[in-house]
Amino acid sequence: MKDNSQLGKSLYKLSPSDFRYLWEDCKHCYYLKIKRGIELPSIGIPGVFMKMNSLLQNSIQGLNLRDINPDLPSGVIEIKEGFLKSASVPPLNKCYISGRFDIVSRLDDGSYAVIDFKISDPNEEKVQKFTNQLHAYKFALENPTFGDKKKVSKLGIIVVSPEQIGFKNGFIFFKSTPQWFEITENMPRFFDFIGEVSTVLDGDLPQPTDSCKWCIYRTRFEPKKIIEEDGIPF
Repeated sequence: MKDNSQLGKSLYKLSPSDFRYLWEDCKHCYYLKIKRGIELPSIGIPGVFMKMNSLLQNSIQGLNLRDINPDLPSGVIEIKEGFLKSASVPPLNKCYISGRFDIVSRLDDGSYAVIDFKISDPNEEKVQKFTNQLHAYKFALENPTFGDKKKVSKLGIIVVSPEQIGFKNGFIFFKSTPQWFEITENMPRFFDFIGEVSTVLDGDLPQPTDSCKWCIYRTRFEPKKIIEEDGIPF
């Protein structure tokens, strides 16, 4: 593993949260963000979901994972919403990982579990699309530019989806059974993925994506080019 002491402007800074949506949805917009700093306007997460996520994060601190779902290994949730920054990612060493994660739990065997909580509908196919994001967390925690290295042995998503709503003594409650979806570790595949990202970023700007609403918006409203002949515009 290359010790990246020369981490700097020549390397691409990759956010794990961009892998699931921005990269998959539109390589053109992804390229503009990473190489030119042009970010899409943020629509924002509805405030109620942000509040629910904050309450959830506060309520699980210090719990054993098995208290959340019996299929999880035994381990205490130690860190929530942590920041991470990695060394360069092999084999090309042109990118590094930087971003935030949901929770890290120290397991009974001394290794760690990286888990994201999603307030969503439980869907195996949908959850597996977060594979690269979780692997990015693993790589960054095992190859940090600051702090202690953490051996990550478990990756996955816990989906919280309301099942029932009830009223009692002037309060409203909703019931949900947290569902655990494990993501199988495959670091070679992750390194191949980062290699693909590097290749795209090293190349020319990809063409706008037909289905990307932001690309459609830009091309529809970009200024019309003035055609000139012999120096006289017509």
